Amino acid sequence: MSESIQWFAPKFEQSEIDNVSEVLLSNYINDGETTRVLERKITDFLGCKYGVAVTSGTIAITLSLMALGIEPGDEVIVPDFTFIATANAVRLAGGVVKLVDIEPNNFTLDPYLVERAIGPKTKAVIAVDINGRGADYEALESICKKHGLALVCDSAEALGSKHKNKYLGTYGEVGCFSFSANKTISSGQGGMIVTDNAELYQKLRALKDQGRSSGGTGGNDLHPVLGFNFKYTNLQAAVALAQMNKLSERIDHFKNRDSWYVKELKNCREITFPPLSNESGQVRQWMDLLCKERSKIEAALEKNNIGFRPFWFPLHMQKPYQLPDEGFENSLEISKTGLWLPSSFDLTQQDVKKVCKILQDALY
Repeated sequence: MSESIQWFAPKFEQSEIDNVSEVLLSNYINDGETTRVLERKITDFLGCKYGVAVTSGTIAITLSLMALGIEPGDEVIVPDFTFIATANAVRLAGGVVKLVDIEPNNFTLDPYLVERAIGPKTKAVIAVDINGRGADYEALESICKKHGLALVCDSAEALGSKHKNKYLGTYGEVGCFSFSANKTISSGQGGMIVTDNAELYQKLRALKDQGRSSGGTGGNDLHPVLGFNFKYTNLQAAVALAQMNKLSERIDHFKNRDSWYVKELKNCREITFPPLSNESGQVRQWMDLLCKERSKIEAALEKNNIGFRPFWFPLHMQKPYQLPDEGFENSLEISKTGLWLPSSFDLTQQDVKKVCKILQDALY
């Protein structure tokens, strides 16, 4: 049975169909010029020099770490509160995950704890911009520079969001984005790496395409370095390009959506809205809240067939990264109380009123 109000879903229209048809008729559906156009469109939007489209946000992080020289045994600092893909990308690159707790307000890496966690094997830090909230990049960039560490921005949930009026994903050495089904721009799967570093750019192009930095024929090509096949096809790029033309419209919708929720729930004492720095240009990917009575909300939403998502479990609770709870107090608390509310592109103000009425009835 489909949900009466969806949590989130991609939205495809005639423009996506037209773009895909054009690629099919061209008879070149592999990674080619349409993908290059998407790379340029995103780098122009963000104000960066180079973009490399790949198969997923996870691979974007993995290849970034490889290009930055992460080798087996090197430690990479990762926030305890993030989707597990961030840590899995480190493992795929051969690195060792070093978990660090988050700040309680914006759910991003605590710079003080990052500096305390740095050891002789630490080589990089991954800052995750949770739900469009930027990490403390001033502090993190300073720490990384002081200790000679690479800084990778996992901005999978933050395309179009800003930190102090600079687009997220444009801090540190590289920024990584995702085009999975629950993102502002979706091609089913896919990802993008952006950077201003020409040397890193060449390494990334080779890593994603069997060691070739400028494509090839599949015949007597030269493969001067080790690479793999993480190409992003023209078919996928065609879908993403159509949606890039709607990015501003979608961001405006997210802002309206959030204002509807805040208006309807402003007097609900049991609910807290995590801070968002609107003056800095931050935009939520999905509407979120904190509530100590979350189970009541979940039961009411399920009863009314309304979609939602509880916050992730902290990574230290997941079997591949299991650690004692000590030192992860903030991620534990946020994980237990956080919830993403219905946030889709088609969500209406009337839908929000209905959801909020259900929440209030459940809590009072």
